[in-house]
Amino acid sequence: MLIQQFRYDNYRLHQLGNNSVFTITLQAGLSAIKTPQCYKEDGSSKNPDCPVCSKSLNKLAQPLPMAHCANSRLVCKISGDVMNENNPPMMLPNGYVYGYNVSVGGNGLLKAKIAVVRI
Repeated sequence: MLIQQFRYDNYRLHQLGNNSVFTITLQAGLSAIKTPQCYKEDGSSKNPDCPVCSKSLNKLAQPLPMAHCANSRLVCKISGDVMNENNPPMMLPNGYVYGYNVSVGGNGLLKAKIAVVRI
């Protein structure tokens, strides 16, 4: 009882919380990337690269607020560049969207991807 009272007073004196810095940082990160797609019942909308969509972190992030994203942006899957007015999105007949700079670039990455899709 005395130990708990000392800890409480010490935290209050130094304006510290009961949670560790790691817990607070983890919660802030999960809340920043948490979207409604992470909690849909059908498994098709879950992203395998999203930490919140994983089973263990999904339960941890459940009481946290959702991220608010007023503006979205497209990112090219091949180059990783943001698609904007300098790199407009180009949609292929198969429905995939890539940046214009990849499609006209001399690296041949997009041509290889198209060949794989057509096979």
